Amino acid sequence: MQESLKRLIAELHTAYFKPNGFKKERQRFRRDVDAVMQEVEFQSSSWNSSGGPVTFYVNISVGFADIPMKDGQPALTGSGRLPGLVPDAPAQFELTATNFESIRSDLLAFLPQALSELPKHYENVRSRAKAGWFTPIPLPDTWRA
Repeated sequence: MQESLKRLIAELHTAYFKPNGFKKERQRFRRDVDAVMQEVEFQSSSWNSSGGPVTFYVNISVGFADIPMKDGQPALTGSGRLPGLVPDAPAQFELTATNFESIRSDLLAFLPQALSELPKHYENVRSRAKAGWFTPIPLPDTWRA
């Protein structure tokens, strides 16, 4: 991960994640809300180079305390990218020195929106997780029973 993305993640940790009860683990943030684990991960593109912008994605996942555990943690049974929960969010971010503050500001707006939308997907993810299936968030209409 390049230094600018590390700095962005550190600033988001201080400004948003820590005050909202998330614990940091590298580029991931987790919190428990009742019996649901929420995770936000910043995934750096494998195509990044030292001379260009830092491309990254924001993945959002859920797991349930009453679904089978893995290594003492709830299994993450549903996951999606930020624009699946916030349609105005870009599919990926291209971080540069000139747009750092703009991206930081955008993420400080998009993250609360995404996490407030997430509970709307719990029922679909939970029912599929009980059957042993991983679920994309949002669940495609063609996958609905």
